Amino acid sequence: MKKIYLAIDGGGTKTDAVLFSNSGKILSRAIGAGTNPNGMAFDQVTDHFRKLFLILFDGQRVTRLQGCFAGLSGADHPVLTQRLTRSIQAACPADIAHLQVGNDAMNALWSGTDGKPGMVVIAGTGSIAYGLHEDGRSFRIGGWGFLFGDEGSGYDIGRETIRQVLMEYDGRRPATALTGQVKDYFQVTAIPDIIPIVYQARKDKIAGLVPLVAESAELGDSCARKILDKAANQLIQLIGNGLEHFDTPPQVVLTGGVWKCILIRQRVLQQMNRSFVFPACPPVWGSMARCLNEWEQSNDQISELLKKQL
Repeated sequence: MKKIYLAIDGGGTKTDAVLFSNSGKILSRAIGAGTNPNGMAFDQVTDHFRKLFLILFDGQRVTRLQGCFAGLSGADHPVLTQRLTRSIQAACPADIAHLQVGNDAMNALWSGTDGKPGMVVIAGTGSIAYGLHEDGRSFRIGGWGFLFGDEGSGYDIGRETIRQVLMEYDGRRPATALTGQVKDYFQVTAIPDIIPIVYQARKDKIAGLVPLVAESAELGDSCARKILDKAANQLIQLIGNGLEHFDTPPQVVLTGGVWKCILIRQRVLQQMNRSFVFPACPPVWGSMARCLNEWEQSNDQISELLKKQL
């Protein structure tokens, strides 16, 4: 019997949704605005879901969904989870037989484990470790935001880069090639001109400095190398703290833009001396895998068919 599922991966910047069947066919996919309730009113969250579903369901004769898993940033508290559940129900044009809402870290984990337990360390604009045990118990470490946490994240690396460049300008540290790169990145001619820009910039703009730091480090700039080494050590500590929660070694998934930095990856791999999973599929696959594991019988062939279409 053909059954239709809805998978959602929602963050503060964008929301990715996939409509697919249990026969292994993706019916449609749509990407819309962010749906993190910590950054907007719930009426706006519902409106963003409604606009996303308008595109997703366009031309699809779907009136009933067997299930939906939505991994959403901001779904850390039971009250918020309930309100997000109601937002999806109100916005969706089809009836949903089974609806589950969880944190987007679940999607990140399952995108590497195909819906199975384990641990994920996300190092993107922010950073966090999330773990899930076989018995359903879960934990999180970090993810406390750019003011008090997110160590080893893209924002953390970008902030430290700007700090070092400002110290060079003051004459408090030796010259670094990062100064010229920061000027070019923010399109200024003098370092003091970046101040009004960075204090109004989005966090992902600051995190966007990571590839430039990596480039300078690879060319031998000692300041850039120290910044990346510090970030790598913080991520090593985060992974180690997470592993302490398991009695037997779990699968560990590493995802997020910072892991694209070769120097950070190499340092972590050398220091940890263990294998990691770097997902080939986007986080929304984690939501799809959850749907299949929860409401269908396990079928690797169907999973591989769906992966190839993403």
